[in-house]
Amino acid sequence: MADRALDRLLPRWDHREQHEVAVRAPRERVLRAVEETKWRDLPLCHALLMFGSFGTKRDKGREPFLTSMTAGGFTELHRDEHEVVIGAVVCIEEPKGPATLVAPVDEAFAAFDRPGHYKVALDFRVVDGRLTTETRVISTSEAARRRFARYWALIRLPSGLIRREWLHGIRRRAEE
Repeated sequence: MADRALDRLLPRWDHREQHEVAVRAPRERVLRAVEETKWRDLPLCHALLMFGSFGTKRDKGREPFLTSMTAGGFTELHRDEHEVVIGAVVCIEEPKGPATLVAPVDEAFAAFDRPGHYKVALDFRVVDGRLTTETRVISTSEAARRRFARYWALIRLPSGLIRREWLHGIRRRAEE
């Protein structure tokens, strides 16, 4: 089996979270479900939309979760028959927000090391009836590391809940 792309793209990390579920569906169907699972398929995420945190609930409810992430600054870094990886490089200083990566984006992401940023990558991987997701984050400077650590302390629990819900939503869709 091929090596995990996430290991090549972000081999070291400051923060990491992993989740998995068993899934009884062909790998191709599971990966298609990763792309097709919508906000409205995820009640916790959908509830967040009710508060207006992520845009208009009518539009976002119909949009695939992965699509909204790539529209919001994440980029597809890798795709093969077992795995999809998306990631972003985010600047913590002005101008704040996602950095633009030049092609080939996977190499630009892996090599990025300019201070004042953090890199985040997450994957969905299907192997031997298991669907896994792993999120890794590394900061490019001590200031970014400290700032992201405070943020991580606030979002780690809800982020983990969302990731688990996302896995279960993908499994439901794949097993239909």
